[in-house]
Amino acid sequence: MPQAEEKGDVWRSIKPKVVTADSDAQQCNLEEFPCPRCRRLSIDCIGHGQQRYKFKNETSELVLARRPVSKTTPISNQLNKNPCNGLSSLTSALIHRIGQDVDIKFQLTWNFGGFLAAIPRRLGTSAALDAATDVLVAAHTGYCSGRFAADPWVLAKYTRALSVLRHDLNDMVKARSSESLCAVLVLAIAQLLIDPNKTHAITHIEGAARIMKSRGFVKPKDDFERTLISTLRGPVVFEALLADTIHFRSEDWKTLNEQSPAIATLPEGQWFNCMAAVPDLLQRSRAALKLYGTPSLHLLPFELETRSLLDDCRSIITTLRERLHGYDPNKQPPGLRNHLHAHYLRSLALALGTGIILNCVLSGLEGTLDYVREESSRWSDEIVLLAVSATQYQPLGSMAIELCLRFAWMGAASAEAREAVNVMLADYDEACL
Repeated sequence: MPQAEEKGDVWRSIKPKVVTADSDAQQCNLEEFPCPRCRRLSIDCIGHGQQRYKFKNETSELVLARRPVSKTTPISNQLNKNPCNGLSSLTSALIHRIGQDVDIKFQLTWNFGGFLAAIPRRLGTSAALDAATDVLVAAHTGYCSGRFAADPWVLAKYTRALSVLRHDLNDMVKARSSESLCAVLVLAIAQLLIDPNKTHAITHIEGAARIMKSRGFVKPKDDFERTLISTLRGPVVFEALLADTIHFRSEDWKTLNEQSPAIATLPEGQWFNCMAAVPDLLQRSRAALKLYGTPSLHLLPFELETRSLLDDCRSIITTLRERLHGYDPNKQPPGLRNHLHAHYLRSLALALGTGIILNCVLSGLEGTLDYVREESSRWSDEIVLLAVSATQYQPLGSMAIELCLRFAWMGAASAEAREAVNVMLADYDEACL
């Protein structure tokens, strides 16, 4: 092979040139072999008129000096991006959105569930989950930038995700997979960011409840499924209160709580046990009221059950209130101070709202009682105070407080108290729009 000539530290740009042996001063006379020229150059003689290659400098301007690579080479001259595809880009975008360094005001994991942290490693295994995650990333990006009204390109992604999810739900195996259940919950979260009225998010939660019921309340197969079901418990139980389309037995609710033993012993787990008993109690109480009317001895078992739940709820409220009042941010890691405070505010507000609901059930069974009205009024005022404190974490860090304010309106005993609740509701609605 032709090789370039090297002289010192200079590499010369070279180009092959076809010449003949007789193109030089000496010629092959075919009488002497090897010819004088080839013998003088110590090369093989290939005969007169045969072609051989000779390398010759093309121009002096192309002479390049060999120089050591400078350590201060500008970054602009180097590659600054790694090769990636659509899946890796989506994974990177999601990791950026769920990072713990994100402010609690826009934090996804702390506000909607730790299951989100396990989604990146599952991307690529389910088309429905990939499409739903794409919607969540796009919706959260717009929400954080102040574009609360959904952009057309976000709605286009959402429409595509619904189509992909519908296709997977037609497959019985995929429909019962944890990835499909996760896709439904991810779409519900995305819808909260897209739709200010949150009506479609309710539809997604109802769909998740149906999937959970069709799967059966069996032991989760891994930590991801356990965390996912633990996150779904709260939204499903509240939708069961607000909509008459979710019907779980009391044993089903109990099984859901037992599937997360690490949480069951915490105040939050105790609250869920209390709250999960309310939908089934409401359904049975309504049926008894229609059948027997009031007053009736047939309602006594329901009254006793409601009072027992109220006693449990009061104990939980006391525990959560003491935890919040004893909270010292200086004893917490800097990155978790606001996160824990927002969580404590939310947990107490939810427990107070549950107490108001139970008092309303007791009033419906026994008639209006003065001490019940006074207790609900106190809890309503306390929720308003918690809502004022939680405004520093708007919009996402205090989203659950908005639901509790609606329970506070139910427990308000005067027109002035209801007006105070309405003012806070208007403030929260404006923060989310």
